[in-house]
Parts: sequence; C-alpha cells; structure tokens
Amino acid sequence: MKKILLILFVFLGLHAHSQVVYCDSVSISISGSTPTTVTYTTLANPYMNTFLYSFDINWNVTNFNTGAFITSDSVYNPTFNLNNLDTVLVCATAIITGQGMTFTCIMCDTILYNGGWILMSMGQTPPNECDSVVVSFNQIDTTTTPNLIYIDVQVFGYGPSVGYPGFILLNSAGDTIAYENFNTALNVYTLMANTTETRFLEVLQNFNLPFSGTLHLMDSWFAGNPVTACIYPFNISIGTTAINEIAKSRNVIKITDLLGREASQTNQPLFYIYDDGTVERKIVIE
Repeated sequence: MKKILLILFVFLGLHAHSQVVYCDSVSISISGSTPTTVTYTTLANPYMNTFLYSFDINWNVTNFNTGAFITSDSVYNPTFNLNNLDTVLVCATAIITGQGMTFTCIMCDTILYNGGWILMSMGQTPPNECDSVVVSFNQIDTTTTPNLIYIDVQVFGYGPSVGYPGFILLNSAGDTIAYENFNTALNVYTLMANTTETRFLEVLQNFNLPFSGTLHLMDSWFAGNPVTACIYPFNISIGTTAINEIAKSRNVIKITDLLGREASQTNQPLFYIYDDGTVERKIVIE
C-alpha cells in the first residue's frame, strides 16, 4: 500500500509541474505599432504548428481605467486599432490540447503609449506598501512650455520596493495627461524614505477643471521595462490657480544619500532638500 501511494504522489507531482512548464512556454509581445495600432506576436513553441498539440488563442482588449470593451481577436498575430487611446489592458487566453491533456494559460498586461507603445506587467505591489505613500496635488505652472503639474509625494518608512520610479497621470478615459520626463526630473533613482518630496509632471494635453483621474507610480519608469506598482486617485479642484512666479529664496534643510540617510560626502549623488519642499539631485566633485 505504501508503494502505491508513493507512485501516486510522484505522478501528481509530475503532472502539476508539467502544467506550469506548458504555460511558461507561452508569451506575447509587441512586434509592430503605429500611434493608433498595435500588432502582437504569440510565442508558444513547441505547441504551435505541430500535429501533437492543438493551440488556440483568444484576445480581449479593454480600456485600462473603465474596463470598457474595445476589441477582440483569435489569430496568432493580431493587429488592434486602439481608437486613439493610450493606455489599454490586453488579455490573451491560450488553450493547449494534446497528449490527453488540456491546459489554459491566461496572460494579461497593460500597454502604454509614451512616444511608442510599451508593454508593461500588471503585477501590483502589495497594498500595504502602496499605502505607505501619500500623493497630493500641489500646484500648476502655466508659465512654462509644456505646463507643469507639481505633486507632493510623502513616503512613510522606505515605501514600496521600486527602483528608478516615476509617475504618470491618466484621466478617467485612460488617456495620459502628464508624465515625469527623464530629461527634466530632479530624482530618477528612488522614492526618498521618510520624506515629503515635490515632483513635477509635464502636461501632454489640455484638460478641464475640476479634474479627476488616477496617478500611476511606475517601477523602472526611468530604467526601461516599466511596471505599474501603485495607483492613486488624483483630483484637482476648480479653484486651482496657475503659478505666476516660483519663489527663488530657499534654504537647504537636509542632505541625504539614495537611501534617505543624512550625508555630506562628495563624488556621489546626493539629494538636497529645501524648506520650500523642493528636492534637487547634485554631485559635488572634488
């Protein structure tokens, strides 16, 4: 009896392991795009184009924020017309049948247009980590081109486990309204621990007040292969006024390293925190 049970356990273990391997061999990627269309490629070797298995795939594309249906398809390499949206959710359900077994593999991801379509993971940082960051509207600067939206980012503890993070602002229709630009961002390395940092987003398109949308914290935004880490509701009231002048008189209250520790060393990146809430990244070379 013990030998029979042992054989049964081994069989179940191998069967479960084989299911993981099957789905791990299936992937989707962007193979071509225009500002309004995206073409996907399905990779599922060795299950495609073989008499041992049948491989079917169904695609479903929805608005990232509202969940509204956009389009669907069932070909290996579909081209989707995204109707001028710039942030959508793409899900592909692959069904592999053969050798007396059937496996269903589901892959979902967001795609974001930021000068080109970017495929991002939908993995979410645990809610308790996202709750350690409080983001609030500060002010709008209409004296610059492009206009800038300033936000205050307050981090409790060390915050979410993100590297080279940045923020993008979406409206209720899923369109990108503003984003942090690598060329102008003051801090592209990390969220500063136990600190309130002021960041600014460059406005891409006009919007009306009052504004209601979502602010997305993107892991690896400034390093490539960005991933949505946290999503925060973001509102601007109708009483908001533009900035006419940025105060130039300010004082340094703290200097920290990348980990948020007070530091004064030279020849390394340091963050200078001012009494007006702004933060600058500097390297003093000696």
